[in-house]
Amino acid sequence: MSGGEPELPELRLEFGRIAGSSGTVQERAAEILQQLGRILVFDAGWLAVRDPEEHRHIPLATTGAVAPLRDYFARPEADQEVDQLGLNRRRPPMLASEIPGSLFENRAWADHLLPAGFRQGVAAGLFTADGRHIGSLGLLSADPSRPSPADRRVIAAITTVVADELDRSRDIAETARIIEKADAGVVLTRGGDVLPLPGLPDDRLLAPGSPILAAAADELADSGAHITFLAPAPGTDGEQLVRVTALDFSRPDLDHLSAAVAGALGRSLAALGTSGVTAATVRALRTGMRIPPGVAGAT
Repeated sequence: MSGGEPELPELRLEFGRIAGSSGTVQERAAEILQQLGRILVFDAGWLAVRDPEEHRHIPLATTGAVAPLRDYFARPEADQEVDQLGLNRRRPPMLASEIPGSLFENRAWADHLLPAGFRQGVAAGLFTADGRHIGSLGLLSADPSRPSPADRRVIAAITTVVADELDRSRDIAETARIIEKADAGVVLTRGGDVLPLPGLPDDRLLAPGSPILAAAADELADSGAHITFLAPAPGTDGEQLVRVTALDFSRPDLDHLSAAVAGALGRSLAALGTSGVTAATVRALRTGMRIPPGVAGAT
C-alpha cells in the first residue's frame, strides 16, 4: 500500500459512498479504480462484469496498460481458465504468486502478462451480498512484491461493496420504482433466467416458466421500451386480474440482463372500477389495456 494499512471498516464505508452516486455503472467503476490507486500501488487496473450466459468478461473501467488483459479475455477459452482457478466462485482474492505451478504454465501470464513486463498481480471475483457473481477486479504490477498480502486484505475487505456498487440490477430496480403499487418483481436475462429485483419480493406469478414472463419477453422484443397488460392471477379461476408492467433494460454490449417485470397483484379490478373479470376485461380494452392470448387461459 502507498502508506500504512487503512482501517478496513472505514475503507468499506468509503467505497460504499460511491454506490450513492448518480453516475453510470461505468463511471462508478472508474471512481473505484481511482480510489484504489490512492491507497494501493499498482501499474494497471481492470474492473469487468461477467456475462455468465456467453462466458465473457466486459471491462467497465481500466487504468494503465491493460491491453494484455484485453487480449487475454478476448480469447474464447479465457473464462474457462478463470473458472479453473476458482475465480468464478466465491473465494479470497488470489495473488499471482499463489497460482499453482509456474506463471509460465498459466496462459494469461505466459502469453500476455509476463511479456508485457508484469510480475505480480491480484485477482478477485466480485460477489454481491446475496451471493450473485457480478464480475472481477484485477490489479497488476511490474514490481514482484506488489500487490502484497496486505494489499490482498484490502481487496478482500471491499469486494462485496464493490460488487453491490456495480450490480446493474440495482440500477434497474431504481428505475423500475416508477411502476406504482408493484407488489412483486423480477429481472429477466437474455437467456431466459429469472433473477431477483432488489427491493421487491418475487411471486409465483413471476416464477421461471410463467406464461406471464414469456408474454412480457415476447412483447418487449416486438415493442421496445415498455409494455403493460393484464393477466388472470393464478388460482383465482380468473376472478382476479393482475397488472403487469415490463421495462426493457437490455445492454447486449454489457451483460445478460434484459428486462424488469413487475406486477400489481390483485388490484386491477378495483382500479378499473369493476367487480368481475369479464367487465374488467371490457373496461381494460376500452382504456388500452388487454390480456395477451398467451396468458388468458394459463391460470
